[in-house]
Amino acid sequence: MKKLLLFAYICFAAMGVTTGCHFAKEEPLGDTVAASVFSPKDTTTTVKKGVKQTAQAVVTDSTDLFFIGEGSSKHYLQLLSYPSRRDTFTYGKTAHIKVEGCADFGRVVRVKYYILPSGDSLVSRVMEKQN
Repeated sequence: MKKLLLFAYICFAAMGVTTGCHFAKEEPLGDTVAASVFSPKDTTTTVKKGVKQTAQAVVTDSTDLFFIGEGSSKHYLQLLSYPSRRDTFTYGKTAHIKVEGCADFGRVVRVKYYILPSGDSLVSRVMEKQN
Protein backbone atom coordinates (compact mmCIF):
# COMPACT_ATOMS: atom_id res chain seq x y z
CA MET A 1 0.00 0.00 0.00
CA LYS A 2 2.89 2.31 0.79
CA LYS A 3 4.33 1.75 -2.67
CA LEU A 4 1.04 2.69 -4.28
CA LEU A 5 0.77 5.93 -2.27
CA LEU A 6 4.42 6.73 -3.00
CA PHE A 7 3.83 6.15 -6.74
CA ALA A 8 0.72 8.41 -6.70
CA TYR A 9 2.64 11.12 -4.83
CA ILE A 10 5.53 10.98 -7.33
CA CYS A 11 3.12 11.17 -10.32
CA PHE A 12 1.32 14.13 -8.78
CA ALA A 13 4.62 15.93 -8.08
CA ALA A 14 5.84 15.26 -11.63
CA MET A 15 2.66 16.75 -13.10
CA GLY A 16 2.99 19.81 -10.88
CA VAL A 17 6.61 20.41 -11.83
CA THR A 18 6.06 20.11 -15.58
CA THR A 19 3.04 22.40 -15.65
CA GLY A 20 4.59 24.94 -13.33
CA CYS A 21 7.22 25.99 -15.86
CA HIS A 22 4.57 26.78 -18.50
CA PHE A 23 3.21 29.63 -16.40
CA ALA A 24 6.54 31.36 -15.87
CA LYS A 25 6.63 34.87 -17.33
CA GLU A 26 8.86 35.32 -20.32
CA GLU A 27 10.54 38.70 -20.63
CA PRO A 28 11.78 39.45 -24.15
CA LEU A 29 14.56 41.98 -23.80
CA GLY A 30 14.48 43.19 -27.40
CA ASP A 31 16.72 45.98 -28.66
CA THR A 32 18.04 48.73 -26.48
CA VAL A 33 17.09 52.32 -27.31
CA ALA A 34 19.26 55.40 -26.91
CA ALA A 35 18.35 57.85 -24.16
CA SER A 36 18.06 60.67 -26.72
CA VAL A 37 14.86 59.09 -28.00
CA PHE A 38 13.23 59.59 -24.61
CA SER A 39 14.31 63.20 -24.11
CA PRO A 40 11.45 65.75 -24.26
CA LYS A 41 10.98 67.67 -27.50
CA ASP A 42 11.28 71.42 -27.84
CA THR A 43 7.64 72.49 -28.08
CA THR A 44 8.13 76.23 -28.50
CA THR A 45 8.13 76.07 -32.30
CA THR A 46 5.22 73.63 -32.46
CA VAL A 47 3.09 75.87 -30.22
CA LYS A 48 3.70 78.83 -32.56
CA LYS A 49 2.78 76.70 -35.59
CA GLY A 50 -0.35 75.46 -33.82
CA VAL A 51 -1.54 78.99 -33.11
CA LYS A 52 -1.06 79.96 -36.75
CA GLN A 53 -2.95 76.86 -37.94
CA THR A 54 -5.88 77.39 -35.60
CA ALA A 55 -6.20 80.98 -36.76
CA GLN A 56 -6.51 79.78 -40.35
CA ALA A 57 -8.73 76.82 -39.49
CA VAL A 58 -11.72 78.85 -38.26
CA VAL A 59 -14.39 78.22 -40.87
CA THR A 60 -18.07 78.79 -40.31
CA ASP A 61 -20.21 76.04 -41.77
CA SER A 62 -23.57 76.63 -43.32
CA THR A 63 -26.51 75.38 -41.26
CA ASP A 64 -28.76 74.35 -44.13
CA LEU A 65 -26.32 73.26 -46.88
CA PHE A 66 -24.67 69.83 -46.95
CA PHE A 67 -22.63 67.56 -49.20
CA ILE A 68 -24.11 64.12 -49.81
CA GLY A 69 -21.60 61.62 -48.43
CA GLU A 70 -20.34 58.33 -49.83
CA GLY A 71 -21.86 56.48 -46.85
CA SER A 72 -25.42 57.03 -48.08
CA SER A 73 -27.51 53.94 -48.73
CA LYS A 74 -31.06 52.94 -49.59
CA HIS A 75 -32.27 53.62 -46.05
CA TYR A 76 -29.82 56.24 -44.74
CA LEU A 77 -28.49 59.59 -45.97
CA GLN A 78 -25.01 60.72 -44.94
CA LEU A 79 -24.60 64.49 -44.88
CA LEU A 80 -21.25 66.30 -44.63
CA SER A 81 -21.06 69.90 -43.44
CA TYR A 82 -20.61 72.54 -46.14
CA PRO A 83 -17.93 73.87 -46.97
CA SER A 84 -15.51 72.24 -44.51
CA ARG A 85 -16.73 68.59 -44.68
CA ARG A 86 -15.65 68.18 -41.05
CA ASP A 87 -18.92 67.10 -39.47
CA THR A 88 -20.84 64.03 -40.57
CA PHE A 89 -24.53 63.41 -39.95
CA THR A 90 -26.47 60.27 -40.77
CA TYR A 91 -30.26 60.48 -41.07
CA GLY A 92 -32.89 57.94 -42.00
CA LYS A 93 -35.02 58.51 -45.09
CA THR A 94 -38.81 58.68 -45.16
CA ALA A 95 -40.72 56.15 -47.26
CA HIS A 96 -41.10 58.54 -50.21
CA ILE A 97 -38.31 61.11 -50.30
CA LYS A 98 -38.78 64.05 -52.67
CA VAL A 99 -35.73 65.03 -54.72
CA GLU A 100 -35.40 68.29 -56.63
CA GLY A 101 -32.44 68.37 -58.99
CA CYS A 102 -29.64 65.81 -58.71
CA ALA A 103 -28.86 64.05 -55.43
CA ASP A 104 -25.67 62.17 -56.34
CA PHE A 105 -22.67 61.74 -54.06
CA GLY A 106 -20.69 64.94 -53.53
CA ARG A 107 -23.51 67.29 -54.57
CA VAL A 108 -24.41 70.34 -52.48
CA VAL A 109 -27.99 70.07 -51.25
CA ARG A 110 -30.54 71.63 -48.90
CA VAL A 111 -32.44 69.19 -46.72
CA LYS A 112 -35.94 69.30 -45.19
CA TYR A 113 -36.70 67.14 -42.17
CA TYR A 114 -39.77 65.33 -40.90
CA ILE A 115 -39.73 65.12 -37.10
CA LEU A 116 -41.37 62.07 -35.56
CA PRO A 117 -43.41 62.30 -32.33
CA SER A 118 -40.55 60.49 -30.57
CA GLY A 119 -38.21 63.36 -31.50
CA ASP A 120 -36.23 61.56 -34.19
CA SER A 121 -35.61 63.33 -37.51
CA LEU A 122 -36.04 61.79 -40.94
CA VAL A 123 -35.09 63.38 -44.26
CA SER A 124 -38.22 64.07 -46.31
CA ARG A 125 -36.90 66.32 -49.09
CA VAL A 126 -33.53 66.90 -50.79
CA MET A 127 -33.04 69.96 -53.01
CA GLU A 128 -29.89 70.51 -55.06
CA LYS A 129 -28.33 73.94 -54.59
CA GLN A 130 -28.45 75.93 -57.80
CA ASN A 131 -25.56 78.33 -58.46
